[in-house]
Amino acid sequence: MEGEKGKRIIKVFCPCVCKVVQIIAEEEQRLDLGSIARAFGLDPNTLKLNGYYISRGVDLVASSVTWKSLIRYLSARGLSTGATGSDPLVVDGKLSKIGSKRSHDGAVNTEEEEEGYCRDNKRIQRREE
Repeated sequence: MEGEKGKRIIKVFCPCVCKVVQIIAEEEQRLDLGSIARAFGLDPNTLKLNGYYISRGVDLVASSVTWKSLIRYLSARGLSTGATGSDPLVVDGKLSKIGSKRSHDGAVNTEEEEEGYCRDNKRIQRREE
């Protein structure tokens, strides 16, 4: 997949649910924050990536931010870019209300990795099993 021109696999970690997912993204594709939020059961209106709130339209797709521009921005600041499982993009937000429907987007792989992560005192640490 990463060999295909313009596509990459991005690892995304959500500390509030201790879950890592993989997103298959095209570089010029705008961020679909609704799909990312649904993959973790988060309210899309509260979603942040690496602590940054990204503006979005009513369809929950970023109005002007592409995956390529986001990765460049984060990389230039020395922040995690999701290139590897040990350096995932961190997603945070409020959990959706219990009982809300969760749909799965084909671009989001919701299988957890073998090694999980958990947040302890606002630091991301590997979960000991």
